[in-house]
Amino acid sequence: MSRFSKPIIALILALAPFFLFFGTTNTVTVNGEIVQDSQFNLGGLLMGLIGLGLAFSVLRTPAPKHRAPKVLAVIAGLACIVQMANAVELVRLKPLDWIFPDRNLPDLVYSGLADNDKIFLSVKTPDSYRRALVVEKSKIAGKAMAHKTYADLCHGSRYRIELERASNIPDYLNADEIAYLNKEADRHAEAGPTECSQANSNRVMGRETDEVNRSMDLFDRLEKEYLASTTT
Repeated sequence: MSRFSKPIIALILALAPFFLFFGTTNTVTVNGEIVQDSQFNLGGLLMGLIGLGLAFSVLRTPAPKHRAPKVLAVIAGLACIVQMANAVELVRLKPLDWIFPDRNLPDLVYSGLADNDKIFLSVKTPDSYRRALVVEKSKIAGKAMAHKTYADLCHGSRYRIELERASNIPDYLNADEIAYLNKEADRHAEAGPTECSQANSNRVMGRETDEVNRSMDLFDRLEKEYLASTTT
């Protein structure tokens, strides 16, 4: 057997479970939507243990003239430890998501407003228009920031929202309105998830993406209505 055989086999055992799953999956569904999902990869745990044993056996063999197999064994051993941690979800790594960041993206439903869709105001004064516009824009900007953060973290920066449009602040707002808008936007952004999971992807990259895209179209209609009222 080649002196490289054991460390190479150990490395294969460490990497294979990232692409092959042999274990159990548990999901929690609320109102038809997955809100939590967890996995236990028994195959990954067993392969990691076997690979770690092979790596240690190489390191324990006295062979001062052959350092390359030992270096490879160290790399394989570390990979096996990471694999075992991933198998029991101490960490959660999905290399396929790095290669194909769009593979788990949910379908989007929103395709545009109906002719009668709009934000209705009971009182149509300049102040009421501006208050409504500030509130809507703060939600849009904040959720867009959360979308960007999550997409950068979990989906290779695949944005499904027009970020520039979402973050654009109207020039007719005064300093106090802009300060309030930014404060509220930061609050909405902080509410976004910071861990990658299918449940969070369904929420941020699916349902909330549809909501933000629809809200931007509604905002544009309300803004057009407001600007028209200021010229009459």
